[in-house]
Amino acid sequence: MEEFLPFPDYFTNSFKKITPINGFDSTNLDNARQNSYAWSMAEMDDYLYVGTSRNIVYSVLASGLLGDITPPPEFTPKQLDMAGEIWRYKKDGSSQWERVYKAPPGSGIVGFRFMLPYTTPLGERALYAGCAVAGGNNVVILKSTDGQNWKPLRSGVAIGGSTRAMTVHQGRLYMTVLPGDETLVTETRLYVSTDPEKNDWQPVNLAGNNAKNPLGNGMILFSYNDHLYLGTALPGGFELWRTRGTLPETDNWKLVVDKGAGDGLNEVPLSVGFYKDYIYLGTALYFGFYSLNPEKRFVPPKGFDVIRINRNDEWELVIGGPPVLPTEPTTGRRGLPLSGLPSGFGNIFNGYCWQIQVQNNELYLGTFDWSVLIPPIAPLLIQFLKKRTRYNLDNYLANLTGFLRNISFSDPVLTRLAEERVWEGILEYLGRKTFGFDLWRSRDGIRWSPVSINGLGNPENYGARNLFLSSSGDLYLGTANPFNGCEVWVKKANKKPWLR
Repeated sequence: MEEFLPFPDYFTNSFKKITPINGFDSTNLDNARQNSYAWSMAEMDDYLYVGTSRNIVYSVLASGLLGDITPPPEFTPKQLDMAGEIWRYKKDGSSQWERVYKAPPGSGIVGFRFMLPYTTPLGERALYAGCAVAGGNNVVILKSTDGQNWKPLRSGVAIGGSTRAMTVHQGRLYMTVLPGDETLVTETRLYVSTDPEKNDWQPVNLAGNNAKNPLGNGMILFSYNDHLYLGTALPGGFELWRTRGTLPETDNWKLVVDKGAGDGLNEVPLSVGFYKDYIYLGTALYFGFYSLNPEKRFVPPKGFDVIRINRNDEWELVIGGPPVLPTEPTTGRRGLPLSGLPSGFGNIFNGYCWQIQVQNNELYLGTFDWSVLIPPIAPLLIQFLKKRTRYNLDNYLANLTGFLRNISFSDPVLTRLAEERVWEGILEYLGRKTFGFDLWRSRDGIRWSPVSINGLGNPENYGARNLFLSSSGDLYLGTANPFNGCEVWVKKANKKPWLR
């Protein structure tokens, strides 16, 4: 696929790629490509740490979740190895990437979904990495005090396969735990510890009145304005809760956003950022088209929405179009988007608002755009959806074809295509111009401009999986790339894109 930079190169040049080899491992390229996601990022002392996940697209296709599908060769490694890895990089660039941990055989650890430094009340500072364990029923947390030696802490949390989020609040470390099958909705599982090695984890009791406690899979967790916030994934729309007091107590939570902020297909609260006294929250739909509703698993693709919440717990829509599944929230009214931009920035394949972060008083937003998966899996997926979905897929595809014709009307090649070749032309058109994640920025949280809409020049980077702001103000971007391994980029502090 030819390289295509849709915007002036000074935008992309403000970010510098710091992974000479995708997936880090220069000694084994087959192993490197299996580090498909930069799943977590953290810093400790002089180093940036990246926890990977392995072979995500291959795993989803091979799991049978989408039917009897043989993973295409694009996603199939020569020697399958699902053991997650942790790599580190000296932030001043004086040394190359080095692997500091690889999950041992038989551990079932396929990756590290969250990584966070934490100092215990006794003053011990360590880096904690939340493991995703395939088929596991016991949550495993790794601990390192020096970044090179990692100790698995097998917790007493004997339910669930991974932690989805961790945060420090009022000197305590909190985490949410997801069920082994994340598409099954359970009670909210929230745990707290002051020392995960010595004191283990204690469950936070949420088993009171359903109207006064979070319910659903805990996806985001953050401390803000002396409250602990918890966002849960639910069929019919995500919810966002906060503690009424400083610490979480049973029956003492406030519902801030409900019913997906007016669209029931906003099932997952996926990203959060803080900008100019607002909480910005981005949504998602699993895989872009998979619902948590067990009675209707497969739905037409939907782009993400973004809302913002003020200190009075009032929310308003920033990015989002007419709701696909309209709801009537009890916490507010959807209204029109402040930005005037539709869901997913108008791209239905922008299924996730995956990351939101601030640097240099600018708000950055990174997406998951799964359109690059269409060429290798489209024949299998369309055949499967025709068997399983309740929607008239032929009509839907015809409507989508018309939509794509309209947005690409300025391309004389497409307007001359015969009907039977329109999809071939559309895929070629999109491949040159829009495959790969989007990265957008804003200086006021309302007006947005694109930094890149093709994965920073690599269309196979289908996700901005991490946006991490270091203590020095440098912004690190870790990608999701199921084809040849993840990348890491950096934009230095105070380096404006228009300055050379």
